[in-house]
Amino acid sequence: MNLFRLIPEFIMLGTAFLLLILELFLPKGSRKAFGVIGILGTVSAAISLPYQDYGLALAGLFVQDQMSIYFKWLFVISSVFVLYIVMLYEDRITNWRGEFYSIIVFAISGMMMLASTTDFVAFYVSLEFLAICLYVLAAFLSDSRVTSEAGLKYLITGALASGFLIYGISFIYGATGATGFAEVAKALQTAEPTGFVIIGIVLMVLGLTFKISSIPFHVWSPDVYQGAPTPVTALLAAASKAAGFVVILRILYVALWPMKAEWMAFVAVISGITLLFGNLAAMPQKDLKRLVAYAGIGSAGYLLMAVAAASELGAGAIMFYLLTYIFGIIGTFTAIVVFHNSEGSDLVESYSGLYKRSPLLAFTLFIGLLSIAGFPPLGGFIAKFYIFMAAVKEGLWVLAVIGALMAIVGMYYFLLVIKSMYLRQPTNPAPIHVDMTTRGLLYFVNAATILLGVYPGPVTDLVMSIAQGVF
Repeated sequence: MNLFRLIPEFIMLGTAFLLLILELFLPKGSRKAFGVIGILGTVSAAISLPYQDYGLALAGLFVQDQMSIYFKWLFVISSVFVLYIVMLYEDRITNWRGEFYSIIVFAISGMMMLASTTDFVAFYVSLEFLAICLYVLAAFLSDSRVTSEAGLKYLITGALASGFLIYGISFIYGATGATGFAEVAKALQTAEPTGFVIIGIVLMVLGLTFKISSIPFHVWSPDVYQGAPTPVTALLAAASKAAGFVVILRILYVALWPMKAEWMAFVAVISGITLLFGNLAAMPQKDLKRLVAYAGIGSAGYLLMAVAAASELGAGAIMFYLLTYIFGIIGTFTAIVVFHNSEGSDLVESYSGLYKRSPLLAFTLFIGLLSIAGFPPLGGFIAKFYIFMAAVKEGLWVLAVIGALMAIVGMYYFLLVIKSMYLRQPTNPAPIHVDMTTRGLLYFVNAATILLGVYPGPVTDLVMSIAQGVF
């Protein structure tokens, strides 16, 4: 069974259950200690990652390899920051319940299991485990009408996408008689493309677009980003998107690789439409969280461009992009939570003159938003550069041109936010207090975003070596 290869997952699950048990016995009050316990458990899981040996586990349903380890690092980094954001956010919520921390840790556990799946059955079970956690988190503040509405939209859209996925898996299984990714690929190598396989691929790709918030299952994203608790929005924007793309790499680049000609064009079309819609729809937004939601849809378009390239360079670009995106998102949402705690607003106009009230918060948003937009010399610029290289190398010129034009659009609507922060007068001149721990976290995130832009070599070498193992 090789259960030792699942030690990081066991640590995360043990931490989550510990938090649930503690909630039963502790009196009502602050639960920030739960955040500390969750962070310690996550760090323990991270410490165990370098000591994992590579190979299969659970009778071949899971695998521990370079790619799974890399994505698990992304998940634990996201988890540490998200749990800290929850600790900041807790002060604003009445009737707070400690289960919030445990469900986040459960969600990260589901993402880690997804990163190691090698079988459609294990993939679907892990995905639904993660989805249930995210549904609960999105609607956790049940006394808020906006939050309840966001959670309901997320649940309904997720259920529909889940139906697409299970039908797609059924068609693939009917055509190949296998559920393991390697066995499916082997069966498809010797078989002629049939209607069953084509329908299965189409349904599978459409179902996966929900997890990465791209066309056509993107409709939940703006409402949930705006209405869900801000730490949940950060989790969805960063870690959940990474979980969706590790699954896409596993399924398309392994199980369905013999059908590459059938899915490449389909993914390219989805990428182009997603790029156009996400960036153009972001321009008129007045709520910063909703603006980031549409920018996230656009980011899914760039990542799908790399998927459509179906190359070693494309796979490496996806992994590097997700790392830079996580740092950009974490810094942005930490600043949003601190600002919301002070002002109680997420409207772009409320950020007017932020530079004079808190230079650090303004600079963090400046760095995070421009990195997501792909502005040089930040990490997001290098990530998009590699994606464009992968697309052009594989002849996807039209898609690359669309991506370049939409990158300019992305810079435009983010620069409007930056203009408001730096060039307008604040409506409230009172300084915004940022505690020392939060300051240290923001300094670290900003430095990482800048370093990934000016000195990306070690990380790009790492992701390209991992991408070689995918092929």
